[in-house]
Amino acid sequence: MRRTLIRIVRYFVLKPAALVAWLAALVVVVALIIIAPMYIGTIPGLSQLRPQSAPAAAEEYLRGNRDYNADLVWNSLDSDAQSRLASQGGSRDDLQQQMDAARQKGVQLAEMAYIGGKSLPDGTSMQFYLVGIRQQTGSNIDYQPYMFTLDRDGKIAKVQ
Repeated sequence: MRRTLIRIVRYFVLKPAALVAWLAALVVVVALIIIAPMYIGTIPGLSQLRPQSAPAAAEEYLRGNRDYNADLVWNSLDSDAQSRLASQGGSRDDLQQQMDAARQKGVQLAEMAYIGGKSLPDGTSMQFYLVGIRQQTGSNIDYQPYMFTLDRDGKIAKVQ
């Protein structure tokens, strides 16, 4: 080990250009490691590798369903979605009654996993989740895909 170290030092003392080239290469590698995360999203195909954060409105909607909290669900909807529900005779109170009935039947939102999202040219976005629902206490979990359409403000316009 000591001999190898002495040979390396001697090599760089006798050939300083090699030392400068090696140090320059090291600086370039360190710079790429530091700068790459800022530009990884602009490289086609690599933007999907960057983790996306789950949208707040969809998380509130699902948390509201898990906790049987109609206020969270209602407030996660945009005004148009709230108006559509109201025009069909629905309200925040009706939503709470439905959630209370689901709780009494043992229906439970057991798992939720954010898969990802896609921004659309009009400023809206589509968000995808996999949700595990248990129909009765002790029953198996049934996994269902959920797709949220978010408006420009990040509120839920549609749930599928």
